[in-house]
Amino acid sequence: MKPHPRIFLWFMVLLLAACGHDHDDTQAERAHVSIVEHTPGSTPFIRTLVLGMERAEDLARISYTITPKPGTHSKPVAVAYERAWLDRRNAYVAASRRLSLPVFGLYANHTNIVAVDIAFADGSVHHAQVTMETPAHTAADAFYGTPTIRTARTGAPLPGLDFIEIHSAVTTPVVIDSDGNLRWVATGLYNSLSTLFSANGFFVGSPDAPLLYRMELDGALSSTPLAAPTFTNFHHDLVVGKNGLLAEVDALDNGVANLEAILAELSPSGQVLKQWNMAQIFRDAMLAGGDDPSNFVRDGLDWFHMNSAIYSRADDALYVSSRENFVVKLDYETGRILWLLGDTSKHWYTYPSLRALALRTIGGNPPVGQHSLSLDADGKLLLFNNGSASFNHPAGTPAGVTIPYSAPVKYAIDDSKRTATATWTFEHDRNIFSDICSSVFDTGSATYLVTYSVTESRTHARLVGLDQAGNVAFDFDYPTTNCSTAFLAKPFPFDALSLE
Repeated sequence: MKPHPRIFLWFMVLLLAACGHDHDDTQAERAHVSIVEHTPGSTPFIRTLVLGMERAEDLARISYTITPKPGTHSKPVAVAYERAWLDRRNAYVAASRRLSLPVFGLYANHTNIVAVDIAFADGSVHHAQVTMETPAHTAADAFYGTPTIRTARTGAPLPGLDFIEIHSAVTTPVVIDSDGNLRWVATGLYNSLSTLFSANGFFVGSPDAPLLYRMELDGALSSTPLAAPTFTNFHHDLVVGKNGLLAEVDALDNGVANLEAILAELSPSGQVLKQWNMAQIFRDAMLAGGDDPSNFVRDGLDWFHMNSAIYSRADDALYVSSRENFVVKLDYETGRILWLLGDTSKHWYTYPSLRALALRTIGGNPPVGQHSLSLDADGKLLLFNNGSASFNHPAGTPAGVTIPYSAPVKYAIDDSKRTATATWTFEHDRNIFSDICSSVFDTGSATYLVTYSVTESRTHARLVGLDQAGNVAFDFDYPTTNCSTAFLAKPFPFDALSLE
């Protein structure tokens, strides 16, 4: 029996419609994402992943997660790229229908399993998995991946301390995990003492020239000269300021070296936004107080030795560490000295003008040869108390006390009562002495990272993590010469990094 002509016609219409229907119902499906290749970066910890993608106009973000090694306890490296970042980097090339993406935080000498999620505006996601074989890291800085582990991390949570950023005098910034594995290092810089991780990359100040470097996590390196003809180099730390980057710099003024006594606020493009000359600030304050500053402020000598400086938005103030003398709080706008906190048996305390500015320490040691200032969420001052007397005091003047052990200390400052009360410390059985460099950082989650830069007569460096109960969660030991291996170390956000 032949089909009715009208029924046959409708059947053909439906068949043709079905043949022409687009089954790619989501933006993820219509993009036709594929893995093309992955190529080596400058070190085994960095690779470039190339994706095939038919269309990218609906792309929202791409993220990846690296599976941890078996037997380790650090969180996975987890990185997300927002669409704005991908556009700025011209990651997608329409002509070739290829998107290139840096993948960093890999293990060296390992089969890395990388899960990649490509998300689109309609909420659809393309999931992919990539296997990345990496070679061993054999550069001179490879020792960061093989510490002597005095205390190994366990599986207990360690919020804020899964990854650690190390500043050194031997290589670029270094990132390790809390199991002791090296997870990131690049090439092109031999010194990273003055380093700040900001805007998803590292700013690094040159120790030899007035140059500010910018190093991306894919290893790309650029530099900007400082717009300051007297500045000669960076030293010690680099942190976020009120409007820019707070940098400790040396200068040459009329042929006279101004050593480790200038704090400058810089823009990322190298412009000088503001600066504070400690020689001028203290000279003026002492003269106003009736003292002769000539044997305290000594041009051409390292009389101040600034090694740390931070900005406090809560009171629009600067906290500056002078290793030779004290911690000083300055008014940001005027540079006026608000108070001094330090060992009162040192030379500085013999001047009435400075003695009148001193805080009284309650319940613990005052700062002695201190480093690494920071403020916790409650405004308490945290620092590493090295315990070493002054090195560069004038002949015939008191150098102050030496404490036979080093310890991080936190102080509650009462500006009105002029007191500094020690509220927390970690003395590690009073058996470690680290007389120079070193640091301590509060993660904000009741865990702490302590760096003993120089132990055992300046031949070893120690990184110690403290858990929320105040116990040692890990303890890594590295060889060093003076502060070369670990000038300081900070928590690093490799477990939840979003590039925007």
